[in-house]
This record gives sequence, C-alpha cells and structure tokens, in this order.
Amino acid sequence: MYNLLKSLLGTPDFISRADTTADSPDPDPNDVWAFTDPDARDEYARDGKQKRLEQDIRFEVMRGSEWQADELEFKSEIRRLLREGVIRDKGAYWFRSPHPTVYRAKRDGSLAVAGKTYRFRAGDDIVFQCRMERDERREDAGPVLVARLQPTKNARLCGDMSGAMKGMGGME
Repeated sequence: MYNLLKSLLGTPDFISRADTTADSPDPDPNDVWAFTDPDARDEYARDGKQKRLEQDIRFEVMRGSEWQADELEFKSEIRRLLREGVIRDKGAYWFRSPHPTVYRAKRDGSLAVAGKTYRFRAGDDIVFQCRMERDERREDAGPVLVARLQPTKNARLCGDMSGAMKGMGGME
C-alpha cells in the first residue's frame, strides 16, 4: 500500500480523508474518482499528474465503461462497516491506481460482495481491488483484498502494469 503517513502531513490538525465514509451517498457508476482516496488525488494534482491518473482510471481501471455492480457493492459494504464501527480509515491508500483508501478492521467481521463472503480479523486491512489486479490474481475475482499490508512508496498506475489495456481490446 502506498502509505504517505497521511496523519503526519500538513498541520497538527490534519484530518485524513477517505474515498468512502459512513454517510457517503451511493456512488455514481460513472464517477471516475469514486474509488480514489482524496489524499492520493491531491498528491497527483500537486505533482501535475492528475490528468494522467484520471485517464488511467477511466481507461485502464474502468476500461472505458462504468463501475461494475460488484465494485459498487463493495462501497456499500464499506459504508455499512464504517457505520457499525467495525472498520476505520487506516490513514493510507493502496499503491495501485485508482489508489483507494485502506481500511483497518477494529474487530472481527465480514463483508459480502457478489454473493461471496470475505471474513477478516481485528487488525486486518481491507482495500478495493481493481479489475487489473483481479486479472493478475485469477484465484479471486472479487474486488476485495483482506490482508496485513505493509507500507511502500512505489505508487503505480494500472497502465504501467504488464497486462494493461486487457479490457480495451489490447494485449491478452
């Protein structure tokens, strides 16, 4: 996960922001930023690379379409878990585009997406997995990763991955 130690940046009253909150509205299936941590988006903007990130999300992550039903269901489950106090914003975002917020489990629980139940334990991290990552991990086609993640500074766009453009009729 690309961890900018968000809580240490800015002023002493800096507040980490997340792509989903307990009171977030239902996501727009066409909103390119629906799964992007606001701090990741700001980082790209500061570096003059926000347009490149937007194009990567639109054409590599979303594959020129809209967010899929299972992806939107993931967001609904994250909202539910936040409302119930089961998870919290970890203060970091995933290293791969679209750079979603990483959530930390405060206690054991589960979420269900597309008919599959994902169980987690207190201390586990939960993060959205884009279609490109799911293509690489054929054993689990769901948009959910539950793991104990370690910080990295190697942010990557999906277009930089070896299988880029699979969803747009490119290389197989």
